[in-house]
Amino acid sequence: MASVHSSSTVKGRWMKLVLAMTIAAGCIVPGVFYSSRSTQADAEEASAAGTVEAISAPYQEGSYDQYLSLHEQAPRPDAAIVIEGESYSSAEGMSPRIVEGLPGLAGQAVETDEEGSITWTFDVKQEGLYQMAIRYYQLEGKGADMDRELRIDGELPFAESKNLMFRRIWTSEGDMLRDTRGNDLYQKQVEKPIWQDMFVQSADGRHTEPYQFYFSKGQHTLTLVSAKEKMLIDTIVLKQPEEAQPYAEIAADYDKQGYTEASDVFIKIQGEAAALKSSQVLYPMMDRSSPATEPYHISQIRLNTIGGYNWSNAGQWMTWEIEVPKDGLYHIGIKAQQSFQRGMTSYRKLYIDGKLPFAEMGSVSFPFSTGWEMKKLGQAQGSSTKTEPYLFYLSEGKHEIKLEVTLGEMAMLLRTVESSVLELNRIYRRIIMITGAVPDEYRDYQLEKKIPELVAVMAEQADVLEAVVKQAERLSGGGDRTAALTRLMVQLRDMAEHPETIARRLETFKSNTSSLGDWIYSINYMPLSIDYLVIASPDQGLPSASAGFWSKVKHSTGTFMLSFFTDFNVLGAADGSDKKITLWMTQGMDQAKIAKRLIDESFTSETGIAVDIQVVSEGVLLQAMLAGRGPDVAFSLPDDKPVNYALRHAVEDLSKYPGFDEVKQQFHESAMVPYRFNGGIYGLPIDQSFSVLYYRKDILQEMNMEVPDTWEDVFAMIPELQKHNLLFGFPIQVLVRLGSNVQDSSSLPVNATFGTMLYQNGGELYKNDGKESALDTELAIKTFMDWTDLYTTYKLPLTTDFVNRFRSGEMPIAIADYTRFNVISATAPELKGLWDFTVVPGTKQPDGTIRRDVPTSGTAAVMLAESEHKDEAWSFLKWWTSTETQAKYSLELEGVFGPSGRNATANLEAVARIPWQVQHYKTLMEQWKWAKGIPEVAGGYFTGRHLDNAFRSVVISNEDPREAIDLYTRYINDEIKKKRKEFGLPY
Repeated sequence: MASVHSSSTVKGRWMKLVLAMTIAAGCIVPGVFYSSRSTQADAEEASAAGTVEAISAPYQEGSYDQYLSLHEQAPRPDAAIVIEGESYSSAEGMSPRIVEGLPGLAGQAVETDEEGSITWTFDVKQEGLYQMAIRYYQLEGKGADMDRELRIDGELPFAESKNLMFRRIWTSEGDMLRDTRGNDLYQKQVEKPIWQDMFVQSADGRHTEPYQFYFSKGQHTLTLVSAKEKMLIDTIVLKQPEEAQPYAEIAADYDKQGYTEASDVFIKIQGEAAALKSSQVLYPMMDRSSPATEPYHISQIRLNTIGGYNWSNAGQWMTWEIEVPKDGLYHIGIKAQQSFQRGMTSYRKLYIDGKLPFAEMGSVSFPFSTGWEMKKLGQAQGSSTKTEPYLFYLSEGKHEIKLEVTLGEMAMLLRTVESSVLELNRIYRRIIMITGAVPDEYRDYQLEKKIPELVAVMAEQADVLEAVVKQAERLSGGGDRTAALTRLMVQLRDMAEHPETIARRLETFKSNTSSLGDWIYSINYMPLSIDYLVIASPDQGLPSASAGFWSKVKHSTGTFMLSFFTDFNVLGAADGSDKKITLWMTQGMDQAKIAKRLIDESFTSETGIAVDIQVVSEGVLLQAMLAGRGPDVAFSLPDDKPVNYALRHAVEDLSKYPGFDEVKQQFHESAMVPYRFNGGIYGLPIDQSFSVLYYRKDILQEMNMEVPDTWEDVFAMIPELQKHNLLFGFPIQVLVRLGSNVQDSSSLPVNATFGTMLYQNGGELYKNDGKESALDTELAIKTFMDWTDLYTTYKLPLTTDFVNRFRSGEMPIAIADYTRFNVISATAPELKGLWDFTVVPGTKQPDGTIRRDVPTSGTAAVMLAESEHKDEAWSFLKWWTSTETQAKYSLELEGVFGPSGRNATANLEAVARIPWQVQHYKTLMEQWKWAKGIPEVAGGYFTGRHLDNAFRSVVISNEDPREAIDLYTRYINDEIKKKRKEFGLPY
C-alpha cells in the first residue's frame, strides 16, 4: 500500500491551538501566515468592505502549507535554471521520443507517454525557493487534460505535487451557423494545439499562486510521473516570477511614461466569440432571461452567452482577441451574471497578453446577482462606495484578454475548513472507538480523561471556524452560507465546556461535521456567465446591463404567450427534414439539453435525420407502447425493462439490423446479457456499473492493516475493525418510501454481495435455460449462508450510509458501486490522497488463481416495434452508443454537474477518454474483466425480491438459512412458470 500521512502529533495540535487563538484575536504573526502577495494587498473590495485579513489553514502533515512554512525564510535567488526537455537523464516505464521541427519549437523537445516516469538531473548554484515553469504541447489523445506527479530527488516535496494538471486548448470550429428555422446551431469544439508556458500550481485552486520549491545548493533530480495523457515538454525553468505591482504603482508609472487617456473608442466583444478555451465544454449557450442579452430573439435560439456552470472549476480559462485602434488608457467592462450560487461571490483572474496588468486583477469579484450586471473593473459591483475605475494601457494593435477561474480569497478558507473536517473526523473516530457508533446516553464515558486532547481540539476548531465565518461574511456578506459553520462552532464550544454531554450528542456532531463537506462542495465552484466585454476610452459610457421598461414588457408578454404553445419537456428538432424520429429520455432536462446539442452538432448535420426529444418518466413508457403512441427510441431504461417489453412484442430485436456485430464490439460481453431473449437482443447498453473495493489509506495504515485480497482476508479483518467499533461495508438494497407509499420492490436487483460470492464460486442464478431458479442448488445455499453469516455472526448493520461513514472514517473499507467514486470526490475533497479503490476481494481457486467476479447493472436504449422510422432509429442508436458520442456526452455531463456527474458509460473505448487517472482506469478495466451480466427471464423480477425476503427472514427472524432460501426459491419458480405460461414460452 502506498505511504500516507500520519495523524498530527500532540505537539502539532498544540501549535495549531496557538495558531487558532492568534487568528481569533486578529493578530498577524510573521512566519505563521502565508498569503498571496499579488492578491492579498490592496484587494479590489478593500475600500468597500474593509481590509481583508489573512487567515491560514492549520498545517496538515505533508501539505504545501507546511512545506512552505518550513522554507519561508529561504532566499529567493534572482536566477534562472533552464532544463531542456530532451536532456533527460533516465526514464522508467516509458520510452521518451525526441522530436523537432514543430511550429513554435526552436530546437528539440521530448515526448512523454501517459504512463511511466521521466527524470532530469541538474545543478543548483544558489540555494533557495524557485517557482517552476514548464513549456509543453498537447498531443492527440483521449481529449483529457494531462495529469502528472512531480518528485524532487525521488520524493514528493508535498502532498499536492501528486496531482498537477496541464490543460489542453480548444476552440470553436468554423463560424456559427443557423438551421432552416433560423436557430443558431451549436459549434463543434476542436483542439488547437499550441505551445503553452505554465507555472506549476494547484490543480484544484486551493492555492492561488504558483507553487514554490526549495532547492539546496548542489545536484538534484526532477521527475514527472505520468498519470494521464501524452505531452511534449520543451523546457523546465526554475526562476522567480515577475510579480504584478499594485495598481497605485502602475498608475504612477502611467504618469511617468506620459500615457494619456484614449478618446472616441468603444469596442464590444461578444462572450460567445471566445477564441481559445481550456475545456471543450466551454461552448456558446443560450440565455433568454433578458431582452438586453446580445444577440436576442424572443422565440428563436440564440447562442448569446458563454460560461455558466461549465465555467466554474479553478484553472479553467477563456481568451478573447481585440483590435485596439490607438495607444492609450482604457476602461474595461464585463457584462456578467452570477445567479448560480446564492450568497456567494465568483472570482476571476484577468490577464492581458498573458500577464496580470496589476495585482488587483489576480482576484476580480463577481458577487451574486439575480440578473445581468455591468462590471466596470475597479468599481465595486452593487456597492454604493465610489471608487475610481481602473485604467489599462493598451498599445495600438491586437491584444488578448484572458479570464481564468480562481477561488480568490475563498481558497484560504477552503483549506482551513478541509483541515478542520479531517481533524474533527479524526477525533470522532477516537470517540466511537470508546463509545461505539450508538453510545448509551445515560452513561458517562469520561471521554475527556480517556482522550486527553479532546477538549483542546474542540476548542481549537471552534476558534478556527469562528475566524472562517468572520472572513466569509467580509467577502460575501452574511446569510445562510455560513450557518453550517456557525452551528458546528457553537456545538464545539458547548461540548468543550461540557464534555460529559459529548456521547449523547455524537450523532448531531457527526451530522454537523458532514455539513461542512456540503459547504466545501458549494464554495468550491465559481460559475459565471459572460454576455460581452467592453474596451472603452474613459469618455465613453458603458452600456446598461438591463433592458428598458418597454423592452421588458414586450419580452415578458411575448414569453408568456409563447408558454401556451410550448411544451418545455420537448426539445424540438433543429431541422425541417422529413426524416425525423422521436426520442424519449427518462433522465432530466439538463441531460436532454446536452443530448440535443450533440445531436444538432454531429448527428442531424451529418445524416439529415432530425430528432425530437421528450423528457418523460419511465413509468409511462410501457403504457404508451401498448397504446401504440410511444416514441421511436427510448433510453435510459433499467436492465429488467427491455426483456419485459420484448415479452410483449413492444421492442425490436436489434441483432437483425446491419452493423450490429460492429456495434456489439464496443461493449463488454456482460453488458449484453440482460437484453438477450429467445435468440435476440432487445437493447443496447448505455450505462454499466459494478462494485469495487474502497479503502481509507490513512486509517488502514494507522491500524497496520492491509487491503484484503480474498474473502478469507475479509472475514479475518472484520473482527479487528469491530474491536475499534469500525465497520466493513457491504451493499444493501433498501425500500424507498415515496410519500405514504412504498416504492414497488418487485424489480429489486440481486444483492451485489451475494452475486459476487455466488459468481466467484462458479454459481448461477438460473438453470435449465432460464426456466428455473438455481438458488436451491447446494452451491447457492452455501453462498447464501456465508452471506447471511456476515449479519448474524458478525452483526454487521442492515443499513449503512456509505459515503458519510467512509468520509468520517467509521467505515474505512467497503465494497460499493464504482460510481460512488464520483460522489466521494465531489463531497469529500478533504480526503484527497487519503483514499483509493481497488478490485474486490476474490475467491481462491484450487490452482491458486483468484476469481473476482462481480455482477453488473446498467441501463439500455431500445427501439419500439411500432416505430415507422426504424432505419433512422437504428442510425441514431448506432451514433448514440458510439465511442465519440459517448465520450463527448460524458465530458459534457461532468462539465455541468462536476465530478459527481461522471458518466458510467458502457462503451469501453469511451471510458478510456473520460478523465480517469491511469491507475484508476487500469483498476476499472481489471475489475471489468470479471464483470458478469445478470440474465433477465420471464418472472425474474421475483429473484431479487425473494432473495431479499429470505435474507431478512434469516437475519431478522432467525429462521434457518437453508429452509428460508428453499422456501423462497419455490416462490420464484412458481412465478417463472406462471409467466412463461402467460407468454406462451416452454416451461
